[in-house]
Amino acid sequence: MSRRLALQLGRVARDQTSGAAQLALEAVEAMEAWLARNPSPSEAELEEVVLRLLRLQSSMAPILRLANEVALAADAPAHGPALAAGLRAFRRCLVRARGRIARQFVASLEKTPRATIATYSFSSTVIGALAAARPRVAAVLVAESRPALEGRLTARKLAEAGVPVQYTTDAGLLGLLHSARVFVVGADAVLSHAFVNKIGTRTTYLAAREAGVPVWVLSDSTKFLPEELAAPFWRPSEGPVEQVWARAPRGVTVRNPLFEHTELAQVRVFTEHGALDPPEVRRAVEAVRVSPRLKRLAD
Repeated sequence: MSRRLALQLGRVARDQTSGAAQLALEAVEAMEAWLARNPSPSEAELEEVVLRLLRLQSSMAPILRLANEVALAADAPAHGPALAAGLRAFRRCLVRARGRIARQFVASLEKTPRATIATYSFSSTVIGALAAARPRVAAVLVAESRPALEGRLTARKLAEAGVPVQYTTDAGLLGLLHSARVFVVGADAVLSHAFVNKIGTRTTYLAAREAGVPVWVLSDSTKFLPEELAAPFWRPSEGPVEQVWARAPRGVTVRNPLFEHTELAQVRVFTEHGALDPPEVRRAVEAVRVSPRLKRLAD
């Protein structure tokens, strides 16, 4: 792997603010430029790239899926053309998915009066869909999403897009859910039986179900992780304890889990390929081809 590619991937690794899709796109662009300079990479070079991607931010599903694409290219007889095709398809999904998901979201709201929508945490895909649906949206209920308070960023982005926002506490959202037409949320990963998102998502999901409010998840297919990828590589992590309680007294152990699994029961998942019900999600996730080389390299 060239020094230039290593430096570019290093910048992706250090970026703690951009979303998973943006970081994956930057990694794709870096690899496309590397492939243009080196159109016939060796198997060893591709394996080095796979290992570097796995060390980047493997808790981000698109980065993990990208590592799998490179491993699949290393499995192919003609490494360069296989990698070029894989990167093209991956880029196309990352670039086009958000707009396609937004259009499906808008179409699903068109037959209803102007609706109140509830959301939780921050998702650029959700922001884009709500902005596109602005004429159909009376207001968006936004929870603060403690402890990192990314709900504030969601509220700010929506307000800038001209979408009315009602901002509340996480517990406050639970009491207001009954007034929502739908609870919509993004995903950090989609598994065959559950989706992964910010801690607090499952509690809100359960409250929405109890209130009879539909739950919609907006996620492009680069976040679909089959068991062979999710089990060995994807590890939910904990954030800095200072977000919860800085200088906690002796005897108090502070925990700050970042993500949690929420079952897909009674959930519609909007992807660039359409709105999928749980059995369709399971089939789509299980259809992802995984390179056996990936686990060998990680070991």
